[in-house]
Amino acid sequence: MLSEGQSGLINNLYNPKFLATVDGEGRPNVVVVSSLEYFEGRLIFGNLMLWKTARNLKENREVAALVISPQLDYFYLEGNFLGFEETGPIMDHLRKSEMVRYNAYTSFRNAGVIEITAVTPLRKFSPIRILQEYLLSRVRFKGGPVHFPRAVAAKFDAMKSIKVAVYSDKKLQLALMPAARCRGNRIQSFTELPPGAHYAANVITPEVVSFQVKGMVEKEGLRVDEVYACGPPVPGKQIYAAPAPAAL
Repeated sequence: MLSEGQSGLINNLYNPKFLATVDGEGRPNVVVVSSLEYFEGRLIFGNLMLWKTARNLKENREVAALVISPQLDYFYLEGNFLGFEETGPIMDHLRKSEMVRYNAYTSFRNAGVIEITAVTPLRKFSPIRILQEYLLSRVRFKGGPVHFPRAVAAKFDAMKSIKVAVYSDKKLQLALMPAARCRGNRIQSFTELPPGAHYAANVITPEVVSFQVKGMVEKEGLRVDEVYACGPPVPGKQIYAAPAPAAL
């Protein structure tokens, strides 16, 4: 189902690959899964500390993915999760990957298998568009002090970071956010998401630092209610939760 260019893009270990899932209540989750690849007509990935993803897949088998290269070639996929395998040719294949072959401290609990149901053509994002949106965002959106961790806000503010947002509207919808601007408890961007929807957004930097934020889409921007670390020492650890509204 994938072209040679698409399969080459997704099977490159060093290209960012975002995997989105949704729980039984319609709340999305999106993480970078380096082990995601195309193998014998299906998507596979190694389950390495993907606790929330695994829990979501038990409640809802719908998945969406985005693959992008440093040269900004990218495409989207949709699929249905078929299950986890603990033994067999898929696990054997993943154990031979560069990600685990030379690392004594890395091993996969099991292998996830996804049936591809839809895929977009291979596209290229314009670096000029990213620069234009970045500069325009500095004019249109006012930056300032933030309520959530400043280090996380700085990653979303950075021009060279890759930012992806996901929400569920009958099906999972993934979208690139070329530029963003943080202030108070919100992230603002030119990428339009439906107000009132639960969203999740992930950012990854060229230094492979990644965070996930979650909250509600509002007219004023993406309200940040939760922030999670997506890397060492504890991937998936919540590092921020918005304070509860004061009782009247």
